[in-house]
Amino acid sequence: CGDILLMNVQWVATAIETTLWSVEWGLAELVNNPDIQKKVRDELNTVLGHGKLITEPDIPNLPYFHAVIKETLRKHMAIPLLVPHMNLKQAKLAGYDIPAESKILVNAWYLANNPDWWDKPEEFRPERFLGAEKIEANGNDFRFLPFGVGRRSCPGIILAIPILSIVLGRLVQSFELLPPPGQSKIDMEGRAGQFSLNIKTHSTVVCKPLR
Repeated sequence: CGDILLMNVQWVATAIETTLWSVEWGLAELVNNPDIQKKVRDELNTVLGHGKLITEPDIPNLPYFHAVIKETLRKHMAIPLLVPHMNLKQAKLAGYDIPAESKILVNAWYLANNPDWWDKPEEFRPERFLGAEKIEANGNDFRFLPFGVGRRSCPGIILAIPILSIVLGRLVQSFELLPPPGQSKIDMEGRAGQFSLNIKTHSTVVCKPLR
């Protein structure tokens, strides 16, 4: 097995653990969807050329790969209920009275997986982000709010998307990503924390160097 590298899909929890969870979800989806993985690799090779590794300025020039990143954030939102908020004053919303100092949770995962808004939301389909309607992760559409919206949105978006893109992009450029030995797919069962959602069982992905 001189040309095979085994990589354990487990990351040390740090201050950017939500981004690392998204890397795990994205890696698992690329392994379980080899046709999508090939499309990403083909786009990277076509736009950047063989041998040139992706960097942050390249991301806007890779529409299909960027759609894969957004689809990862849509289907596998690391913080499904976003960060809790609190209203300082009593308010009224849609006919409901909201007492002052209420803890407010937004089910952003449901918004991104609502079948009334998304066609077959349970499927991993990056193409849904390639239409004429431009849906971004910056809060421009209430159907897709992985980082929240407005003044209280997560400022980590400026780091998360580039990190996610560069890590997954360089893995796809360098390796054929395959399921664990003896398995046909990675187990995608999730594990919920107090506010988080990440992969329950870490798997060993086969990374076969590209020639």
